[in-house]
Amino acid sequence: MSETKDTHTVHFSCACRQVSGSFKAHDRDLPLPLSLCHCNTCRHQSGLLCGSYATLPKGAEFEIQGPLEFYKASETVFRFFCSNCGANVYVEDTNTEDRDICTGVLERAEGVVLLKQHIFMADSKDGGLCDWIPDVEAWEGFSKVSRKLDADWNNGSKVSSKRDEELQAYCHCKGVRFKITRPDESSANLTAPRGDIVGPPTMEQDGSKNDEAWWLRENGTKYLGGTCACNECRLASGFDIQAWAFVPKANISQPNGEPLDFSAGTLKRYDSSEGVYREFCSKCGATVFWHSDSRPELIDVSAGLLDAEEGARAESWLGWKTERVSFHEEAQNKDLISRLSAGLKRWGEIRVPPSADKDSLGNEQTESDSKKPNTGDLD
Repeated sequence: MSETKDTHTVHFSCACRQVSGSFKAHDRDLPLPLSLCHCNTCRHQSGLLCGSYATLPKGAEFEIQGPLEFYKASETVFRFFCSNCGANVYVEDTNTEDRDICTGVLERAEGVVLLKQHIFMADSKDGGLCDWIPDVEAWEGFSKVSRKLDADWNNGSKVSSKRDEELQAYCHCKGVRFKITRPDESSANLTAPRGDIVGPPTMEQDGSKNDEAWWLRENGTKYLGGTCACNECRLASGFDIQAWAFVPKANISQPNGEPLDFSAGTLKRYDSSEGVYREFCSKCGATVFWHSDSRPELIDVSAGLLDAEEGARAESWLGWKTERVSFHEEAQNKDLISRLSAGLKRWGEIRVPPSADKDSLGNEQTESDSKKPNTGDLD
């Protein structure tokens, strides 16, 4: 962020750096209020549990260059993303003339944005990620023009007692659709280096060992869900908090029952580093999959795509890792991720059965869920 008297130039870029730009903001406008939006559109268009946005000051100078695609999410809302890596970059509303920057692409968060509120909580049904960051205002819809929610607004929500055998998942444009089946005997019968989500790497043991199915939870009845704050996930999605579900490839299929095909529908691949692949929807920009050559049979599924009856967290299917935000040390927005980390731990102490979240995780060497790039100083 460069400074000229009272005006600051804030730079941003995507994961592949083909899209980059800047905007100007005055001292009086900074930090910009950051909103976490939980609406159905943001969830399925981003692939995340929520999108993170900051509205730019009216009339702010804005420059951008690179291979942008746009997606018309509604009659007045247009979403812009990188056509090469899929990063969401900004949103424009032609009705309000607002331009919202996706905060994950910012080259600096401190002094530029500060978390203010959750919006469109009603769409999440179960509270979604809001329950993990409960210390700011939450609104049923847009702030100020909808109902402000009490802390216990969703206490009546429950994990679905129905045991559907398939879980549908899709992006907003539905150019990407797939389904997930319940864990079965084959779900544990694969080898996969441990992800950073289960603990930081150690150098003493062989990471190829696999004495337990770390991607399964609650006695093998659910898949592991986790959050990630790594640079690559942030820059590839355009948002600060990536949520993944870890699902064996054998338990993911196309709507017609055919095996998962990474080229099906509107999927497009971005090679984020050597041997590491990310798929996104080339039409609406949703983050969809992460997979690698080192664990080809275990897929990271972007959790916001899941359409569980009980709500965004899909708790009848996922057991969330609450002790750790993966790669929290890389967090660009340290205040936000610190709040998330603390809130997850508090929520886990209340909600997660002890037997499900205190399994022995061992000390095996972990595989980086991002294959961390050498990004250097982003300032």
